[in-house]
Amino acid sequence: MTDSLPGSLAPARERTGAFDALAKTLPADSVVFADRKVLRLHPKARKALSKVRVVPLAAGEAIKSLGTLERVARSLHDVSRSATFVALGGGTIGDVVGVIAHLHKRGVRLIHVPTTLLAGVDSSIGGKGAVNVGTVKNALGVFHGAAETWLCPEFFETLTEAQRREGRLEAWKMVATLDGGTFRRWSLRTPSDAALLREARGLKEAVVRTDPFERKDVRVVLNFGHTFGHVLESLSGYTLPHGDAVGLGMLCALDVGVATGVTPRGVSEAVEVALPNRPRARTELAKLVSKTKLAKVATLLAADKKSSAKALRMVLLEDLGRWRVANVDASVWQRLWKGPWSGRA
Repeated sequence: MTDSLPGSLAPARERTGAFDALAKTLPADSVVFADRKVLRLHPKARKALSKVRVVPLAAGEAIKSLGTLERVARSLHDVSRSATFVALGGGTIGDVVGVIAHLHKRGVRLIHVPTTLLAGVDSSIGGKGAVNVGTVKNALGVFHGAAETWLCPEFFETLTEAQRREGRLEAWKMVATLDGGTFRRWSLRTPSDAALLREARGLKEAVVRTDPFERKDVRVVLNFGHTFGHVLESLSGYTLPHGDAVGLGMLCALDVGVATGVTPRGVSEAVEVALPNRPRARTELAKLVSKTKLAKVATLLAADKKSSAKALRMVLLEDLGRWRVANVDASVWQRLWKGPWSGRA
């Protein structure tokens, strides 16, 4: 498959193998933006990059800022438009590098090398990049498709169990919303992380191909769990990892679905039981919710690009593998926030 033009969303070429072998194929003018921790954990990978420019970055939500964009941009004046940018890291590295690749001299070739299960399942697919502004998550962003995605098993081998849980939560989100048959199969026998990665990537890639720029109300399904997930992430000061935030956001979406009559209670219960964040999820949700005033939540929701002044535009489940977008009146989520979500039900 030939590379797409910078900024387009043609499907990326997927390559699997050892990173040091794949790194030999990088053009000499490549710039690799790498998570410092990944370089420390994988000295062999660092050695494989000895002939290209490496920009170490500290991963985390703090890096997703306008300040980071300016700081990095100032260091790239001598880099030509023909260069290849590589995002070596998890979701926050991929987000920032996606924006930088889109903006640098109006667009350069991009390669994603996800080093977390969550990035492999989610953020390395679909071409989205974004930074935060203040407490508003992903306030400014771009679509910039990668030419290639490299899946290198050695990076996943050093993940903590908490990091693996984040990726698994995102994968379960995919099957709950998009493939009821796979959801039931996984419920009977939990797949290996390798199988989970492969199947979840396939589901997301199919959605992105159908609606690459989120204009047909198809790709919006990927936002299941994100409406309140982003709010909870912000309320925690970004100490709550993104995957865990989406996991809690899925519980909120299930409850909203039940409260509005969209989601059958049996479906809600089946999904909640299957999610890898059980049984502590409800307790974690109550900790965040109980100490937050509704006015602050309303402000965060009002800044959400998926919301309007009077209603939340949320993805809700009608059944396993079947969903719809619903406008949810503010009174619904406020009642849940003051009651079940805060642990007062």
